[in-house]
Amino acid sequence: MTTLAEIRKSKQLTMVDIAAQLGISQGYYSNLERGKRPFNDALIKKTAKVLGVPVSTTREAAQAHPHESHTLKSWMSSIRINGLPLIKAFHYYLETHEINAQTLDDAKLKRKMKEFIEENIGYSILAELSENKALLNHVREIICTYSTLLNPTMQNNKSKNIQ
Repeated sequence: MTTLAEIRKSKQLTMVDIAAQLGISQGYYSNLERGKRPFNDALIKKTAKVLGVPVSTTREAAQAHPHESHTLKSWMSSIRINGLPLIKAFHYYLETHEINAQTLDDAKLKRKMKEFIEENIGYSILAELSENKALLNHVREIICTYSTLLNPTMQNNKSKNIQ
């Protein structure tokens, strides 16, 4: 399936060129082209006209990178447990405990996931902080920034370390 980027490049157009003709920002067009934002019908038609291709070709190319739903962009999708994405780790947990997720109602599935996270999240956070010195330093900087904002006298006491 041909993508919008491929069509655009074959027409020797830049994202800036297309965005200007569509009356949108280059960043917004980039998000459309990569499937980070959804196309509406009017924008599909305008894009087809700018690219000089049929609307059906533009619609098909836009679907080469389907718009990501809000649920897939949830902060939960970036959580890792024991080095695996949360859902993959949870799936492994269910398999090793011989639990069929398809037979669980919503309440039981939520309860099992809650139990799994409670059992594993602390270890995963500590492992990440142990392996990622830059992250630990970032945590320290953020805490110091918040402390300074909440208590300006902390700046006078920077030399004191809490052990």
